[in-house]
Amino acid sequence: MAITLLFLSAIVHQLEGILIKKYNTKHSKGEFIFIAIVSLFSMLFFVITDKDGLNFSLQIIPYAIAAGIFYSSASVLTFIAYGCGSFVISNLILSYGLICTIGFGVFVLKEEISVFTYIGFVIMMFSLYLSRGTQEEGGIKFSAKWLICIILSAIGSGMFGVMQKTQQLAFNNRCTNEFMVIALAFSSLTLFIIGLKKDGKNLKHILKNGVPYASLAGISNGLTNALSLYVLTLIPISVSSPTSAGIKIIVSFIISKLIFKECFIKRQIVSVILGAAAVVFLNL
Repeated sequence: MAITLLFLSAIVHQLEGILIKKYNTKHSKGEFIFIAIVSLFSMLFFVITDKDGLNFSLQIIPYAIAAGIFYSSASVLTFIAYGCGSFVISNLILSYGLICTIGFGVFVLKEEISVFTYIGFVIMMFSLYLSRGTQEEGGIKFSAKWLICIILSAIGSGMFGVMQKTQQLAFNNRCTNEFMVIALAFSSLTLFIIGLKKDGKNLKHILKNGVPYASLAGISNGLTNALSLYVLTLIPISVSSPTSAGIKIIVSFIISKLIFKECFIKRQIVSVILGAAAVVFLNL
């Protein structure tokens, strides 16, 4: 039951990426307004599914706004990266953003690094080395634009995780939904204002074509969080976290082949397999 839900969660999680890449491939404009809509629907999911009643406090606002900045920046950069790079390799590097939370735990919270973390880091570096492609070999090739965007996005995603951890420690896990609602609301509003200034003349076109994709992407984001929380009631996080991380990479690879028809040389396939293993070790 738990493993089935982990696979389902991974599929729902990838649905958000699929919708973003599909919209990007067809329209490739209005990234700020598009991500603003995704953030809005993600926020609404947290509002609707809240069971204890939202109880906002002024103290949580700075944490949530900082998280919103990292979230919105990472999301826009991911949108751009999906438009000029591989779906699975992009997701693989995004998953490495957890290094930020590991670093926060080690240098700020003084947590000890396990041997699995060292193993995961070594495998990760080897995986990144193997992922490159050349013009002569074929397979997936990477542009400088993609590389910059995906690395900065991974850092932004990782720092969003750091802010989540920080607020959990500061408020003893009492304001999880409130934190997410404020962060996502800030992200949605900020990105929409930027989007109006940048693509205001195309607003009607973006809304007409983007809302169906963005709304479903936002809902899938919320469902992923809900499924992940439910799985934690069935199996310990020490089991669910590494298992889920590995499954997500595998599902991402299958999607990249079946839906986006991405072609990989053998070295890049090995890179993805090693990358999945690295993420599992880093989550142990």
